[in-house]
Amino acid sequence: MKKLVLIFTLLLSTLSFAAKKLYVGTNAEFKPYEYLEDGKMVGFDIGVMDELGKKLGYEIEWVNMSFDGLLPALQMKKIDAVIAGMSQTPERQKAVSFSIPYIFFTSEHYVIVNENSTFETKEDLKGKTAGVQMGSMQEQFAINNGSVPKLYNTFTNALMDLQNGKVDCVIIADNSGKEYLNTMDRIKKIDSIIDPKPGASIAFRKSDKELAEKFSDAIVELKTTKEYSDLVEKYFPERFEDFKAQNLTK
Repeated sequence: MKKLVLIFTLLLSTLSFAAKKLYVGTNAEFKPYEYLEDGKMVGFDIGVMDELGKKLGYEIEWVNMSFDGLLPALQMKKIDAVIAGMSQTPERQKAVSFSIPYIFFTSEHYVIVNENSTFETKEDLKGKTAGVQMGSMQEQFAINNGSVPKLYNTFTNALMDLQNGKVDCVIIADNSGKEYLNTMDRIKKIDSIIDPKPGASIAFRKSDKELAEKFSDAIVELKTTKEYSDLVEKYFPERFEDFKAQNLTK
């Protein structure tokens, strides 16, 4: 009888542990937010989600897929959440529930053009085509700048078209932009767009509003921890002093 009780207890424990797995989708092509390093998924978003999982008792199971496939996969219950530098737009808010934003420092986005371009500032690109990743925050930046977004599955494809003169510029996060500027020829940076309050949030199914609220509460707690501070220093060292001044001294 004792053996049966022990087996039953272990079975319940195993089932309980399995039930706490959270399948999280991302697009690991957006350094330093999420990217592959020696075959392992790393980055700021990865670290944040792993820390939130620890706080809430979830084991995070990562699923890497194309950016434009993330929300459909969420709605079809192939994954339970999405973290991928995804901003809350009115259209997305109709389809999914969001946590509060999890980035508490300014972000910079490069405006990159062909090396032969005569454009000198972002204002010169009003009415011009801007290559951006489909559904990314840079799509909204392009619209706000008066440019016409041209959507791509990846920034690599957008920048290849820029090299070949098929778009007038590409708008991309600064760290990712630095990587491409170091590895691709025939492109150059001319300007930046500063986002003082990045709206990147974690997406959940519309029916999981309570889960989104739990993660929002955990984000508020995580913000003041050494773990979060260490992630900012590691992945955004150029923003670290500003982050400390604005958040850690309050």
